[in-house]
Amino acid sequence: MARIFILGMMSILLIGSQFPAGIQAQQTDFEKFKQQQSEGFDDFRDAEAQYKEEITKEYQAYLQQQQQAYENFKEEVEKKWDKFRGNTIEEFVNYDKNLDSRGAINFDKGQIEIEVIEDANSPNPEQNARKKIAEQVTQLVKEKGEKDTPLLKDQVKDKEGKVVTSQNAGTFAQEVASAKDIKVKTYKAKDGTSRKKYAVTVKMVPDHVAKRATLFKNDVLEESKRFKIDPRVAFAVMQTESFFNPKARSHVPAFGLMQLVPSSGARDAYLYVYNQDKLLTADYLFQPKNNVELGCAYIGKVRHVYFRKITDDKSAYYCTIAAYNTGPGNVAKALTGATSLNKMVATANAHDSDWIYKKLIRDLPYKETQDYLKKVTDRMSIYDPWM
Repeated sequence: MARIFILGMMSILLIGSQFPAGIQAQQTDFEKFKQQQSEGFDDFRDAEAQYKEEITKEYQAYLQQQQQAYENFKEEVEKKWDKFRGNTIEEFVNYDKNLDSRGAINFDKGQIEIEVIEDANSPNPEQNARKKIAEQVTQLVKEKGEKDTPLLKDQVKDKEGKVVTSQNAGTFAQEVASAKDIKVKTYKAKDGTSRKKYAVTVKMVPDHVAKRATLFKNDVLEESKRFKIDPRVAFAVMQTESFFNPKARSHVPAFGLMQLVPSSGARDAYLYVYNQDKLLTADYLFQPKNNVELGCAYIGKVRHVYFRKITDDKSAYYCTIAAYNTGPGNVAKALTGATSLNKMVATANAHDSDWIYKKLIRDLPYKETQDYLKKVTDRMSIYDPWM
């Protein structure tokens, strides 16, 4: 799920994209596969493995195609800018059509940075820059997130304390563009042109995380009940994975609120819920309702399938949270030195939950996962009032 060394990719490369024809037809192929099974197909496991391998190959080809598109976009940006900036799990980045301005919403730090570039020798560069800043601010305020809900809904206020909406976006944009504290930097990009970069930062409201979390509250509570999981775990996982940024994506790539990877977690969850083996598009996983459903389903599968024999619920959730980040095998290895789930369950049932937590924090193979377990468990109590 979440990973270190995140390299953002622009979400426009995948939103609305379609898989190759072979992947689009996978549901029909899977039905044929199940029909063969029901007719007494002898080498069921071999056929299943071959089927999954073919789909995976097609998906890898699709990813390579998208990666090339991303690299092409990155190259175009780097011709003009001092450095590239793209979407990550904590940051949404919007460029204008000419790549002369960009706005970055950081959902972790709770701030928005507007950057504009102008040729150093152009007439009235600062005046032009302020105009572009206003245009970029307006675009960000009107950017859609959940359904038709603005991505920044209730998360930004003007200097008078009024909530910024689509209706007063223009006035707020002029307020930002006229700021006195705009930073200016001169640099030379790869195309050899000397440019000036103008940058201004806007702070979001202090409770911006809670504002976004509220948008997904009902879906999380509904899906948590459906898959018999603790809603606090789902909320805390979501906060840790994406800071409730529905457009989040990592370099893996993983998509959306709960950072689902199409070739692993999302695929596993979809099969668990719908009994169909299917690789899902980024467009599908960027839809909050779909993402919450499959994220909660995956937590449910790990808890009630892989770790169903762990008797202590608290111990089971410690293991489940760690597995969401690194996989059940690595959790088993941390507890027993081997990847056997049966051996792991026996060990978990032989100790109390405090021992399990400390053992995982000490022996999980990646520091990222150790930190992940700490963050998720610490954040669970934030959502107690919603229970």
